[in-house]
Amino acid sequence: MSSPSRLSAVSMTWRVLVVLACVGVLAVGGLTRSNDLFPFGALDQFSAGIDPDGEVVNTCLLGIRADGEPFDISFGQRSVGIERADVENNLAAIEADSQLLAPLAAEYDRRHPEEPPLDALVLCQRVTQLQNGTAHGEDELIEVTRWEAP
Repeated sequence: MSSPSRLSAVSMTWRVLVVLACVGVLAVGGLTRSNDLFPFGALDQFSAGIDPDGEVVNTCLLGIRADGEPFDISFGQRSVGIERADVENNLAAIEADSQLLAPLAAEYDRRHPEEPPLDALVLCQRVTQLQNGTAHGEDELIEVTRWEAP
């Protein structure tokens, strides 16, 4: 049997650099608690359970047309062109500038041409109280911010 051959300096160098790059990306994702580098992010949404007597907060969208009656708008490519997690990752910026909701309203109108256009889009949160791990009582609806059509 022949003895194993040694790696050349170049082979060893690129392997070490790849390992250091992977460790660096993992460290940045973990330290910043960001999912921007997925799959190297923290994925903290899976890191903890919910208190069975706590609350569950779901981000939601409400559309409002000329009749003033709000209706639920789902997140996703078929509706507003963006997923809920992407909105939640930018919640502070959207809350600070409600005009960031304008592209979502425009995309909803574009994807639903048979319906009247939106007069307003409300970013909200539904808070469900839990008791022994099950929903208890009515959901509370909290308005985070509102975009109004010009």
